[in-house]
Amino acid sequence: MAQAKHALIVGASSGIGRAIAQEVAPLATKLTLASRSCPDDLIPSIKERNPSIDVTHMKLDVSSLHEVRRFTDKHKDAAFDWIVMSPGILSLNGRTETPEGLDVKMAIHYYGRFMIIYDLLSSLNRPGVRVLNILAAATGGKPDVNDLELKKTYSVKRCADFTTTYSDLMAQAFSEKAPHASFMHATPGAVATSIANNLPWYARLPAKALVALIARSPEDCAKSMVSALTKDEFSSGWHLVGKDGEALQPTKFQTQELKDIVWKHSVSTIDQVLQQADNSNM
Repeated sequence: MAQAKHALIVGASSGIGRAIAQEVAPLATKLTLASRSCPDDLIPSIKERNPSIDVTHMKLDVSSLHEVRRFTDKHKDAAFDWIVMSPGILSLNGRTETPEGLDVKMAIHYYGRFMIIYDLLSSLNRPGVRVLNILAAATGGKPDVNDLELKKTYSVKRCADFTTTYSDLMAQAFSEKAPHASFMHATPGAVATSIANNLPWYARLPAKALVALIARSPEDCAKSMVSALTKDEFSSGWHLVGKDGEALQPTKFQTQELKDIVWKHSVSTIDQVLQQADNSNM
């Protein structure tokens, strides 16, 4: 079974990310947890799984690209073997811009995640490196190449469709630039987390009722997701991964043309945002 000397879990404070951190603990010697907060019981819960593991927590809000850059600058020599990303937000609000001018959902679900790997890419082209991005593999829609940032035609569904397809294409693009590593985009399926607590009451109650009927626990989800980190069939290249850790077929949107368009858009977005003054510490 594949193991990691150093694993990075982004979005580790609760839900799927926390459960994955606990599941990964016995398979790693060092674990870096990154999230906006660090609950008091987070690190002890990791130590319970592996008393000898070296665990650190770093504050990271992936909706801020300036904060992501500070994080990756600090870890440019970390040589992570595994990176798992699952930060999330559930909201029915329309386009809601961060101080950097990005929609907050798009920033958390795509731009911030893309930037973490983009910034660390030079250290990831090694056998044994696996990057697992957990969002909604193979379920996206066709992006509008004239409105990739959704400034003109935003809707909650279009946001989900676009960021999902971007994430499929992201795995493909990064694998071409770091062919010795493995890049995966996974769908976790329905999972019973607290993310629905952010919904308005009229949507929160039905959502929780549905979760109670069909969702599995974060712990069960984590077992399936971590299995993708250890399977020989996912040792290199790019892969779309199902909720049980199985391989999914590429979608019709995974074309060379669209991959290149989304790559250029992603890099350009990072460059444009970082040209702005960093007001996050003011």
